[in-house]
Amino acid sequence: MKSNTDDKRIAFISRIINLPMLFLLLVIILALFAPSKMNVRFKIQAPYSFITAAILAWLYFQFKLSKTAQAARDVASIVLGFLFIWEIAVTKLDLLPFVFVPAPENVFNVFVSDYKMIFSGFIRSIFLLLSGFTAAIIAGVGFGIAVGWIPRLRNAVFPIAKAISTVPALIYSPYLVVMMPTFTSASIFVIFCGSFWMLFMNMIQRVGTIDQRIINTAKILNVKTGAMLFKIILPYTLPHILNDMTTMLSISVMTLTVAEMIGADRGIGFYVRRSLDYANYTQSIAGIIFIALVITVLNIALALLRKKLIRWSY
Repeated sequence: MKSNTDDKRIAFISRIINLPMLFLLLVIILALFAPSKMNVRFKIQAPYSFITAAILAWLYFQFKLSKTAQAARDVASIVLGFLFIWEIAVTKLDLLPFVFVPAPENVFNVFVSDYKMIFSGFIRSIFLLLSGFTAAIIAGVGFGIAVGWIPRLRNAVFPIAKAISTVPALIYSPYLVVMMPTFTSASIFVIFCGSFWMLFMNMIQRVGTIDQRIINTAKILNVKTGAMLFKIILPYTLPHILNDMTTMLSISVMTLTVAEMIGADRGIGFYVRRSLDYANYTQSIAGIIFIALVITVLNIALALLRKKLIRWSY
């Protein structure tokens, strides 16, 4: 009993006293108390937004420690260590050109000063992303199962799909933005194309290579074609579909961001492009960080969805 209590105490101490905590304390001490060399030429914003971001990052990885302790601790060390180096190299020692590498205090303060524009752009971008992404999943899965199930159709369509899928959606996104009647329809279609072909082609392959014993057993039980496709083949391919969605999501966000940088008047990509046009690198870096956070949150949501829908794989 005593040994069990000691083990819990040691585990608790290791969660608190570690390298990420050291970096967090150094970041807070530097931001609050160490003198800055940049205030002579550039105004440094209050450090509270920067400190809040560092604390939130530490808390997130503390939550992750429950299952993947060492991996979460290593990632937290890298993230908080980067923030520490950024703070000391730019704000405290003035080692980098401040115009191109602004102080972290100024970058994270953008999320406070421009929160309305960032939030409205986020809502717009999420609407476009989910519209195109959802349409690509429905069409890719539906047509992929249908084409993969019929050998003659599979042999005819798969080479064409393979050829088209090799062309990145980013190549023809400027053309679609100009050609489509509205930017909304152009963005949704670009996202659709960027995600559809990969999923469609993978579904054709997986349906065509499904274990024949499963098909034969279903036929012996007189399973109809509709039930065969959507009650046997679809659940069989579901883990692969959800795994593909992670890659598709990253491609979709990248495609949407480029499209917004080309022809949008709002959105996350527009915010970054506008900041670059005015050489406001503080805002542009904040926008890039926000895009990375959005992708991270969406990937976490996909991971939770996988655990919910395919529990047998965990």
